[in-house]
Amino acid sequence: MADKADKENEVDEIQRKETWRDFLYNSNKGEVLGRTGMSWCKIGVFYAIFYACLVGWFAGLLHAFDASLDKTAPTYYGENSLTQANPALGMRPMPRFDSTMIRFAQGKKSSYRPYVDHLEAFIKTYENVSDAVDCSSGERPKEGKACKIDIREHLTNLGCTRDTDYGYLAGTPCVVLKMNKLYDFTPNPYATFADLEKDLDKETGERLGYQSYADGNTGVSCDGQNALDKQNIDLIEFSPSTGLDAIYFPYRNQVGYRSPVVVAKLSNVQKRVTIQFNCRLWAMNIDNSDGKRKSGTMHFELYIN
Repeated sequence: MADKADKENEVDEIQRKETWRDFLYNSNKGEVLGRTGMSWCKIGVFYAIFYACLVGWFAGLLHAFDASLDKTAPTYYGENSLTQANPALGMRPMPRFDSTMIRFAQGKKSSYRPYVDHLEAFIKTYENVSDAVDCSSGERPKEGKACKIDIREHLTNLGCTRDTDYGYLAGTPCVVLKMNKLYDFTPNPYATFADLEKDLDKETGERLGYQSYADGNTGVSCDGQNALDKQNIDLIEFSPSTGLDAIYFPYRNQVGYRSPVVVAKLSNVQKRVTIQFNCRLWAMNIDNSDGKRKSGTMHFELYIN
């Protein structure tokens, strides 16, 4: 019985091998993988036409989509966009995208080097912009042109240079605050200090120096997040002190355009304590309230050892 079973298994194995050989190539029928040459030719032509039509269909859709886009302006902007015509405020240096904390030891270069290097790299993006024009005279640039922004000049005005490691060497660091690009947005500055008082009490406004914002510029301020933080801040200097000049607006995808900036020097702050800063943009059509969106504001922390 065992010999008979072995012989049956051997016969089955031979049949399986012959079946696979016939599937790969059957000389009697002239088939390869179960198809004749003519059958392979027909199915090859079919799939070639099918995929060519499929590729052409998607290519046509992509072309139609691309043709419907404006090359200079976004499809949705202003009140129709997700930002709802309210700009955001950014801060540099910020070597870690997931942290707004500036922490270093005064006089210890290795502790603040990442901040200095990141700030230097950011400054270079504003330098040697061949398409930008000099607007120091206060005149608006021609249509399609953007004003050149000299961040180093603002830093130098506050005594923050590369030689002083932008103030980090002496424990008086400089940070750059920039209004992020928002297509076709033009701030509506406060015309008078009385207008500003509607959104800010007079005592706070005078302490932060908002009187200078009545010159048609967009104000930028920084203060402590809460009462304790404010007690740990003695002096913050700004350059330019008048905020963001109106000549930088609106942004309409001009060649060489860079976001307008204000440099803040944290001249006299308490050491060895974490201070939370809240910086804001000030204009009549900018919402800088502490809502969920946090538009028009920038929050960062500072600890100097």
